Order: sequence, then C-alpha cells, then structure tokens
Amino acid sequence: MKNKLAKENSPYLLQHSTNPVDWYPWSEEAFQVAKDKDFPIFLSIGYSTCHWCHVMEKESFESEEVAKILNKDFISIKVDREQRPDLDSIYMAVCQMMTKRGGWPLTVILTPDKIPFFAGTYFPKNSTKGSVGLCDFLPKVKEVWVDKRDDVLTSCESIYSSLKEVSNPNVPDSFIEKKDLKEIFESIKDFYDEKYGGFGEAPKFPSPQNMIFLSKFYSLFNNNDAKRMVEQTLENMRLGGIFDHIGFGFHRYSTDVKWVVPHFEKMLYDQAMIMESLAEAYRLSKKNVFEETTNEIFLYTEEILKSPEGGFFSAEDADSEGEEGAFYTWGLDEIQKILTKDESAFFEHLYSIDSEGNFNEEVTKKKNGKNIIYLKDDLESFSSIFSIDHDSILEESNRIKAKLKISRDKRIRPSLDDKILTDWNSLMISSLCKSSIIFNRQDYLDSAISSFNFLKGAMVKDDFSLYHCYRNGDASINGLIDDYAFLLKASIDLYEATLDSDYLKFGKNVCHKMINLFWDNTKGSFYATPIGSVDVIVRQKNLLDGAIPSGNSVALYGMVNIGQYFNDSSILDKSNKLSLQLGEMAKKFPINLAQFLANHLILLEENVQIVIMNPNKELNYENEVINYLREMTYVNKSIYYLSSNNDIIKYKNILGDSATFLPELSDEFQIYICKDKTCQLPVSTLSEIKDIMK
Repeated sequence: MKNKLAKENSPYLLQHSTNPVDWYPWSEEAFQVAKDKDFPIFLSIGYSTCHWCHVMEKESFESEEVAKILNKDFISIKVDREQRPDLDSIYMAVCQMMTKRGGWPLTVILTPDKIPFFAGTYFPKNSTKGSVGLCDFLPKVKEVWVDKRDDVLTSCESIYSSLKEVSNPNVPDSFIEKKDLKEIFESIKDFYDEKYGGFGEAPKFPSPQNMIFLSKFYSLFNNNDAKRMVEQTLENMRLGGIFDHIGFGFHRYSTDVKWVVPHFEKMLYDQAMIMESLAEAYRLSKKNVFEETTNEIFLYTEEILKSPEGGFFSAEDADSEGEEGAFYTWGLDEIQKILTKDESAFFEHLYSIDSEGNFNEEVTKKKNGKNIIYLKDDLESFSSIFSIDHDSILEESNRIKAKLKISRDKRIRPSLDDKILTDWNSLMISSLCKSSIIFNRQDYLDSAISSFNFLKGAMVKDDFSLYHCYRNGDASINGLIDDYAFLLKASIDLYEATLDSDYLKFGKNVCHKMINLFWDNTKGSFYATPIGSVDVIVRQKNLLDGAIPSGNSVALYGMVNIGQYFNDSSILDKSNKLSLQLGEMAKKFPINLAQFLANHLILLEENVQIVIMNPNKELNYENEVINYLREMTYVNKSIYYLSSNNDIIKYKNILGDSATFLPELSDEFQIYICKDKTCQLPVSTLSEIKDIMK
C-alpha cells in the first residue's frame, strides 16, 4: 500500500512512497493534522542519490516496527533537499547549532507550528554502543512532548530566537581592496593540502570555486603559488578515484585525503563547477590534461545527464544492486575475463589493480577484493617502465578503458535522479559557455544553448519569475535566489559566448525580478526565499558558499555586468552594497566565500568597453582577434559586436544615453578599446590590441 508521497513528482519522495511509514509531503495538510491530533512532526530530509539516506530507509523506514511508532505518535514528513533547498538550509542550520555538525539524512523534530526542538542526522533502527536507535529515541520524544510540554516550548523559543539571528546576521560593511587580497590568499593557503592538493582533511570535497578564485588571483598578481595550487589540485583529482576513469565525470567527494576512495554519487553541479575550474586552469597553463578532462566531463553529461528536452538531469546515485559503488568497482578476475593477458597486465600495473582489492572500505577499513580505477601518478611516469612514450600509453589506456566501458555498461546502472533544476542547469550553461570560448568548441556552446532554451520555455513565467524544479512535464516550486542568480549569470555568459544581445535583455529582466523578490533594502543583500513566502519559519540569507556557490556571490557577478551593459546606476549601487556586506565575512572566512572573491575582482578593475566592428558578417569563432578578446583574462570588460545597423540600434536600446561612444558602421574590420565610454583610435591586429591592453 502506498502512502501520500505516491502523488509527488520527486524521485526521492517516490522512493519512499511504498514505506509503511505514513509519510506526508511538506504541506499545510500535514501541519493541520498535527495540530488537530496534537502530535509532534518527524521531519526527514534527504536526496535520492544519498547513500546514508538509503541505509536509513532500508533499516528504519521499511521497518514495520519503526513505522508503527511513527504512525501512532508522530506526523511524518519527507522533504527532498534538492527540491526544497530553502527548507533544508533552515533546518540544517538548526542541526549545526544544536549538534555542531550536519549531513544527510537530516532528522528534525518539530512542533505543529514548524518550530524545531531536536535535530540530528542518521539514526540506526536499534541502539548501538554510542548511537541511540529510533526504536528507543522516538518513545522518549513522545514522552517529553506529553509530560514536559512547557520545557519543549521554552526550548523552541530559544532555538527559534537563535535561528532568526543566524538567518539574517548583522554584518558591518567592508569593501575589500586590492591590497587586502594577498592576506586573504594567505588565509586560504593555510587550508591547502600541500601533499595531495585540495583544502582541508577527509572527507575532501572538490571546492572548485576555490580553484576559480585562485586562477583569477594568479592572473591579477602573477602569483605562482596560486597557479601551483590550482594545477596540483585538479591534476590529483583527475588521477584519483574521485574521477570516473571509465565513464568520466566526477564523484561527489573523496572519503580520504588522496582523492582515491569516493562517495560514488555524481552531481550535475560538480560537473559544472569542476568544468569551469578546469577551463580557467587551462587558460593559465595550457596543460592538455585540463582540456582532456573538460571534454570527458562534457561527454559524460551529454551521454547520461542530458535530457531529450535539452535540460540536464540532477544526479546519479552512489548505489546499485543494494551496494555503494558496485557499478564502479572491479574484481581482478572480472578485468582478466574482459581483457587479453597482455592488456590485463598493462592495465593492472597502470591502475594498481590487486586480487585483494586496492582500497579499504570506509566502514570496515578492510579490503574486499574490489578495485577502484585510479592512477598513483601521471602517465608520463610510466614511460620508462613500459619503454613507450606518453602518447602511446595514453592511447593504449584509452583503448582498454573503452573496452571495459562496454562491459560495465551491461551492469545495472545506479538510479538517475531525473528532475531538472534551474540553478544547477544554469551552472552547467555557464561552464559550457566559458569552456566553448577557451577551447573554441561549438558543441559545448550548442549544448549550453539547448539547455538555456529548455529553461526559458519550461521554467520562466511571462513576468520573468522562475520555477525551481521540473520533472515529467511538470514545472513546480517557486524559484529561489540561486535560480535567479545562476540563470542571470548564465544569460551573461551566453551573451559573451555568442555576442547575441537578446541574452543580455533576458538577463536584465531576470535581474530586475530577482531584485524585486529577494533584495533586502535595509541591509543590502539577498534573502534565499522570495517576498511573501508563507511556508518557511524564517527568511534566511545564505551568504557562504557550500557545495554550490552562494546565490549572493553569484548575484554580484550578474548585477555588476547588467549594471555596466545597461548603464544602470541603481543596479550598480546595489552591487556595491552587496559587495560591502560580503566583504567583512570574506576577510574572516575567505575559504567559504571564494566565489564572492572571484566575482568581487570585477569591482577592483576599471571597466573596459570593447567594440568589435565586423560589417555584414556573423560572429566568426575562427577569427583570432575576436577569440582573443572573448577569452582575455581581464575581468572587467564589456564587449559589443557590430555587424549591421540593426546591431547598433539594439545596443543603443541597451545603453540608452551612454550609447554615444558606439561608432558608426564602417566597411572595415576594426576594434575600438574604450574606457569611460571614450574610445581610442580603432585597431585591427592582435599585436595592436595586446599593446593597448598591457
């Protein structure tokens, strides 16, 4: 028999629709029933590709014993954190306040008024040494709810008061100057793992926004330490098991410091952000491995995550056949059956394949006969061992991996979370646009455009308000700040990749709607939820980066660019105020605000206007001058492409009164470099442009 989740559209909620627990979705119905019955709420938040969410479901939520307790004494609510990141963020903040840690599945006990009085993460069914089980915990909660209600309500008042304080903190304004950045860099460097790259200890997350900031920091200060940190991190990630060497794409994080043993789920946002960090790294170093890995991410997302409608699905699970990583790991005997003797010997040596297995399981800390495909060192180091050059090793390795992929594709694949999210898709669009410019790849740009067109058709309302989530033809959930900020950035990045001004006009409309719905006129930053939200207990502000960048940090990029392209002083004033609000926090916690720091760099450089005059010609991606201008690392540039009088009219409508600097259309290919809307004499060669931009 199915519960009330059977009518939902979230893959995660549908996974729980056959549980004996009488689950409700987050709804007023659930809270009204709780009020009528005077029951506390058992709130469980997770996501479809979460390994420990699966464990807790199998142990507890499929248990008749646990279901009997929950159905008798609680109203149970399931939430998909990816569908409702606003709810997840609020109650995760409570968990972190109460327990000093967080994670999923997130378990929270609420009053019928949605106020929390207990929070934790994973619970086993039965108590073990050091861990209380649900079968013991839930009756105690019920007892406290009945016998000590006044104490519960007093605790609720205290928790709610603290939650309101941390949800919209009073932060003094502080503008980060260029002179502050070197100290900020040293603070970030303190977290750097000098041996294996990356930041912090295990579990180790990719944190690509750190790489993006460090790449831009290197461009600004020519700091070789920053460049080294970027290259070492991305190279070691590419070697490790966090990268899927057979089918490509990156897993969510590594359980060890060496990037070897991942949690195997694959998230769209990781592919997007890592792709952008690889493109930025390639722009600095021109190392082939960064171009190759970018393309491999593209191949993975196109094969597995791209929907027939054009958008990208959200994620692939870590588990298949009831086991985490089963799809991705190999026994030596499996490999030997697929490959010839010589192929197997070569592959075993290259990828450290062993009959006992080549990694220790996270839980048991023992080997289980399974192997993760990873490299201990780059392929160059194997040249002397095999007495063949790097290119030959790479070619042979790729041939064998393709052979293994054919065999692996016959396995039961991890489940696909096929919901399409506006914010995550927008991150992917931006990364594809950046990569299309840096690597001159039309197929990357075509993919970005198809995803954007899907979002524009399915997720954008007539008034430019947004939906957050789409699945099976149904768009739902009002957009949150991340949806607006990331789609705004995507529209700007699409403009800079195509120089089609229609993307700018779209971005302007999204920007104005974002400001109207989310801007705090008092303090000067963005709330996570739109004005008028009725089913959240606080309007929270998410100022720090997490697995994805903060919506506030990305909104800064969008507002500065829209403000400059449209000569809109009101938007520019708001972008400066936002930067002031984030500045003090970035000085204290730069490792948590790397995306803000990367975008704030725009405000530290003078805006340069670049006019490309190319009469009667469509944008030519093979033109070295145009490509140089599009790819140029100068962070604060605005580009205008004039091929006809119609283009001039469009830009005059965008620029308004400040359009007087635009030249009249001529018969020659010319480049105008301008500052403060005042242009130098036109030039046409790459050497002339480089001289001006020194």
